[in-house]
Amino acid sequence: MEIKFSTDLQTILCYARDEAMRTGSYGINADHVVLGMLRHRDNDACRMLAACGIDPDALKAAIDEHLFNEEAIPWPDQDRIRPTRTAAALLGGAAYEALKQGLHEISVSHLLLALSRHEKSKAAEILRSRQLDYDHLLPLMREKRYALPEQDTALPRMEDLLGPLGDQLTRLYAESKEKTNIYS
Repeated sequence: MEIKFSTDLQTILCYARDEAMRTGSYGINADHVVLGMLRHRDNDACRMLAACGIDPDALKAAIDEHLFNEEAIPWPDQDRIRPTRTAAALLGGAAYEALKQGLHEISVSHLLLALSRHEKSKAAEILRSRQLDYDHLLPLMREKRYALPEQDTALPRMEDLLGPLGDQLTRLYAESKEKTNIYS
Protein backbone atom coordinates (compact mmCIF):
# COMPACT_ATOMS: atom_id res chain seq x y z
CA MET A 1 0.00 0.00 0.00
CA GLU A 2 1.37 3.39 -0.97
CA ILE A 3 0.57 6.44 1.11
CA LYS A 4 1.31 9.94 -0.11
CA PHE A 5 0.97 13.57 0.94
CA SER A 6 -1.92 15.61 -0.46
CA THR A 7 -1.02 18.51 -2.73
CA ASP A 8 -1.93 20.96 0.05
CA LEU A 9 0.32 19.15 2.52
CA GLN A 10 3.22 19.17 0.04
CA THR A 11 2.80 22.94 -0.33
CA ILE A 12 2.69 23.34 3.45
CA LEU A 13 5.93 21.38 3.85
CA CYS A 14 7.66 23.70 1.37
CA TYR A 15 6.35 26.67 3.34
CA ALA A 16 7.59 25.04 6.57
CA ARG A 17 11.15 25.18 5.25
CA ASP A 18 10.69 28.85 4.40
CA GLU A 19 9.26 29.48 7.87
CA ALA A 20 12.26 27.79 9.50
CA MET A 21 14.56 30.04 7.50
CA ARG A 22 12.50 33.14 8.34
CA THR A 23 12.57 32.36 12.07
CA GLY A 24 16.31 31.64 12.01
CA SER A 25 16.32 27.87 12.46
CA TYR A 26 18.27 25.23 10.57
CA GLY A 27 15.81 22.63 11.84
CA ILE A 28 12.19 22.44 10.69
CA ASN A 29 10.18 21.55 13.77
CA ALA A 30 6.47 20.90 14.29
CA ASP A 31 5.74 24.59 14.84
CA HIS A 32 7.33 25.46 11.50
CA VAL A 33 4.97 22.96 9.86
CA VAL A 34 2.06 24.72 11.58
CA LEU A 35 3.36 28.09 10.39
CA GLY A 36 3.43 26.63 6.87
CA MET A 37 -0.17 25.49 7.32
CA LEU A 38 -1.18 28.97 8.50
CA ARG A 39 0.67 30.57 5.60
CA HIS A 40 -1.20 28.38 3.12
CA ARG A 41 -4.57 29.33 4.73
CA ASP A 42 -6.76 27.71 2.06
CA ASN A 43 -7.08 24.33 3.75
CA ASP A 44 -9.49 22.39 5.95
CA ALA A 45 -7.29 22.64 9.04
CA CYS A 46 -7.27 26.46 8.94
CA ARG A 47 -11.02 26.49 8.32
CA MET A 48 -11.49 24.17 11.30
CA LEU A 49 -9.34 26.35 13.55
CA ALA A 50 -11.31 29.43 12.50
CA ALA A 51 -14.60 27.60 13.15
CA CYS A 52 -13.31 26.83 16.66
CA GLY A 53 -12.58 30.49 17.30
CA ILE A 54 -8.83 30.42 16.81
CA ASP A 55 -7.54 33.47 14.97
CA PRO A 56 -4.83 32.30 12.53
CA ASP A 57 -2.95 35.59 12.85
CA ALA A 58 -2.92 35.38 16.66
CA LEU A 59 -1.74 31.75 16.49
CA LYS A 60 1.03 32.73 14.07
CA ALA A 61 2.10 35.59 16.33
CA ALA A 62 2.26 33.31 19.38
CA ILE A 63 4.33 30.72 17.51
CA ASP A 64 6.60 33.41 16.05
CA GLU A 65 7.22 34.84 19.51
CA HIS A 66 8.19 31.38 20.72
CA LEU A 67 10.47 30.52 17.76
CA PHE A 68 11.89 33.74 16.42
CA ASN A 69 15.66 34.27 16.36
CA GLU A 70 17.14 37.63 15.52
CA GLU A 71 18.64 36.57 12.20
CA ALA A 72 16.97 34.69 9.38
CA ILE A 73 18.85 31.89 7.66
CA PRO A 74 20.54 33.19 4.48
CA TRP A 75 19.02 31.93 1.25
CA PRO A 76 22.27 30.21 0.11
CA ASP A 77 22.01 28.00 3.24
CA GLN A 78 18.58 26.63 2.27
CA ASP A 79 20.04 23.19 1.50
CA ARG A 80 21.18 22.88 5.12
CA ILE A 81 17.60 23.09 6.47
CA ARG A 82 16.46 19.69 7.73
CA PRO A 83 13.36 18.36 9.51
CA THR A 84 13.75 17.63 13.21
CA ARG A 85 12.42 14.64 15.07
CA THR A 86 9.42 16.66 16.23
CA ALA A 87 8.44 17.43 12.63
CA ALA A 88 8.96 13.78 11.68
CA ALA A 89 6.84 12.73 14.65
CA LEU A 90 4.07 15.13 13.62
CA LEU A 91 4.08 13.82 10.06
CA GLY A 92 4.24 10.25 11.33
CA GLY A 93 1.20 10.99 13.49
CA ALA A 94 -0.60 12.44 10.45
CA ALA A 95 0.22 9.30 8.46
CA TYR A 96 -1.07 7.20 11.33
CA GLU A 97 -4.36 9.14 11.32
CA ALA A 98 -4.80 8.67 7.57
CA LEU A 99 -4.00 4.96 7.70
CA LYS A 100 -6.25 4.46 10.71
CA GLN A 101 -9.09 5.75 8.56
CA GLY A 102 -8.15 3.50 5.67
CA LEU A 103 -6.98 6.39 3.48
CA HIS A 104 -3.96 6.41 1.20
CA GLU A 105 -3.41 10.15 1.25
CA ILE A 106 -2.33 12.27 4.22
CA SER A 107 -4.33 15.48 4.27
CA VAL A 108 -3.98 18.70 6.22
CA SER A 109 -6.87 17.51 8.40
CA HIS A 110 -4.75 14.54 9.46
CA LEU A 111 -1.94 16.95 10.26
CA LEU A 112 -4.25 18.94 12.55
CA LEU A 113 -5.39 15.76 14.32
CA ALA A 114 -1.77 14.71 14.82
CA LEU A 115 -0.98 18.19 16.14
CA SER A 116 -3.73 17.86 18.73
CA ARG A 117 -1.87 14.83 20.13
CA HIS A 118 1.59 16.34 19.78
CA GLU A 119 3.34 17.27 23.00
CA LYS A 120 6.41 19.25 21.92
CA SER A 121 4.95 22.21 20.12
CA LYS A 122 3.77 25.68 21.04
CA ALA A 123 0.86 25.31 18.61
CA ALA A 124 -0.29 22.09 20.30
CA GLU A 125 -0.02 23.79 23.68
CA ILE A 126 -2.26 26.60 22.43
CA LEU A 127 -4.81 24.12 21.04
CA ARG A 128 -4.94 22.30 24.37
CA SER A 129 -5.39 25.58 26.24
CA ARG A 130 -8.50 26.14 24.07
CA GLN A 131 -9.79 22.59 24.86
CA LEU A 132 -9.04 21.41 21.33
CA ASP A 133 -7.43 18.13 22.19
CA TYR A 134 -7.88 15.06 20.01
CA ASP A 135 -11.06 13.85 21.74
CA HIS A 136 -12.77 17.19 21.13
CA LEU A 137 -11.31 17.97 17.72
CA LEU A 138 -12.08 14.68 15.94
CA PRO A 139 -15.88 14.87 16.42
CA LEU A 140 -15.87 18.54 15.39
CA MET A 141 -13.91 17.73 12.24
CA ARG A 142 -16.27 14.91 11.37
CA GLU A 143 -19.26 17.16 11.97
CA LYS A 144 -17.80 19.77 9.61
CA ARG A 145 -16.81 16.97 7.16
CA TYR A 146 -13.19 18.02 6.87
CA ALA A 147 -11.86 15.06 4.89
CA LEU A 148 -12.61 12.51 7.61
CA PRO A 149 -14.99 9.57 7.66
CA GLU A 150 -18.24 10.28 9.50
CA GLN A 151 -18.04 7.35 11.89
CA ASP A 152 -15.63 4.74 13.10
CA THR A 153 -15.95 1.35 11.57
CA ALA A 154 -14.27 -1.79 12.80
CA LEU A 155 -10.79 -0.73 11.79
CA PRO A 156 -8.03 -3.28 11.62
CA ARG A 157 -5.07 -2.81 13.90
CA MET A 158 -2.30 -0.76 12.29
CA GLU A 159 0.07 -3.71 12.55
CA ASP A 160 -2.38 -5.98 10.70
CA LEU A 161 -3.13 -3.37 8.08
CA LEU A 162 0.45 -2.68 7.08
CA GLY A 163 2.54 -5.40 8.66
CA PRO A 164 6.10 -4.21 9.29
CA LEU A 165 5.35 -0.67 8.08
CA GLY A 166 2.49 -0.43 10.59
CA ASP A 167 4.80 -1.66 13.33
CA GLN A 168 7.38 0.92 12.34
CA LEU A 169 4.88 3.83 12.27
CA THR A 170 3.42 2.81 15.62
CA ARG A 171 6.91 2.59 17.14
CA LEU A 172 7.99 5.88 15.55
CA TYR A 173 4.96 7.66 16.93
CA ALA A 174 5.49 6.23 20.44
CA GLU A 175 9.24 6.92 20.44
CA SER A 176 8.78 10.47 19.21
CA LYS A 177 6.97 11.33 22.42
CA GLU A 178 10.04 10.28 24.39
CA LYS A 179 12.81 11.96 22.39
CA THR A 180 13.85 15.57 22.30
CA ASN A 181 14.23 17.79 19.29
CA ILE A 182 17.71 17.13 17.87
CA TYR A 183 18.20 20.77 16.81
CA SER A 184 16.94 22.49 19.92
